Amino acid sequence: MKLSKFWESAWFYRLLALLLAVGLFAYVHAEDLNDLTPTTSRHNAITATTKRTLNVTLQLNVDSDKYFITGYPKKVALTLEGSTSLVTMTANTMNFQVIANLRKLGPGKHTVTLTTKGLNKDLTYSIKPKTIQVTISDRKTKTMPIQVKYNQDSLAPGYSVDTPQLSAETVSVTGSKGEIDRVNQIVASVPLTRNTKKTVAQTVLLQALDKNGNTVNVVLTPETVQVKLPISLPSKKVPLALSQEGKGTSGLAYTLSTTTKSVTVYGAKETLAKLDKLTVPVTVADIGQTTTKTINLVDVEPRLVATAPQTVKVKITVAPTATTNAAGAESASSAASTSSASSADSASDSSTDSAADAAK
Repeated sequence: MKLSKFWESAWFYRLLALLLAVGLFAYVHAEDLNDLTPTTSRHNAITATTKRTLNVTLQLNVDSDKYFITGYPKKVALTLEGSTSLVTMTANTMNFQVIANLRKLGPGKHTVTLTTKGLNKDLTYSIKPKTIQVTISDRKTKTMPIQVKYNQDSLAPGYSVDTPQLSAETVSVTGSKGEIDRVNQIVASVPLTRNTKKTVAQTVLLQALDKNGNTVNVVLTPETVQVKLPISLPSKKVPLALSQEGKGTSGLAYTLSTTTKSVTVYGAKETLAKLDKLTVPVTVADIGQTTTKTINLVDVEPRLVATAPQTVKVKITVAPTATTNAAGAESASSAASTSSASSADSASDSSTDSAADAAK
């Protein structure tokens, strides 16, 4: 058969159709193979299983207005097992509960089996612990004042604390009747650093204590309180007095004076309560003429922490004593009398000599 006749024959078209059919078949099934891989991956992700443990807050199903519950753990361990996607979604949303149902129980100690609520039925789970021990007591609430405690020895010498200021003066104390009856005081303990001199403001955790200082298991509302301790150095204004110390030089009199009439003193309250005036001793030994001294007032009273002003200027005026003046006058008078007597004797001698010459 000639080639030109082959191209025009029916066999050529049959062969061409066969080749096109085979090519089309291969193309279509190649697309199906490409789509098969992600579909399988998604299917595996849905059907694969995993296990995960979560820490879950325990919910109590109880009449909390009537009963007070103790002894239960705040959190329990919940292990979930199921498809990866379902476990992940459950762990992310946490839209379920672990419950201790106490509704039908009265006061006393009980063993309770924990249950869940809101978990998908396709998940399996386990709770640890499976059961808990709880104590149910009649609930009691009372209001008590807050007492502020601090270490007095931590204050700097002389400093004191004025009335503490609190954000709340009282606290609501809730618990079992037996525990409430044990509570002796509600304390806000404020820690202080050594040699504290400045006002302290802190948020302090409250504590319920019995008469022996032991912590009582009750619920306090509020749990914390803001405390401000006004710390300052007590002061008092007193008059200033001067006192001569020492005898000074013989024959001289000393007068003390200052322009400072009063002074503000700082120290412990006990020290200030006993101080009506500040007496300043002024030493006049070896002073022979009028002079001015500067005296440090803190050295005057060692129990004082500070004074305002810190120093005082004292003028020491020096003058002869009255006895010295009288003795000087008497000496001058005696000298004058002696001089007159000598003059008289000289005149008498001259007259005698003249009379003797005349007799000759």
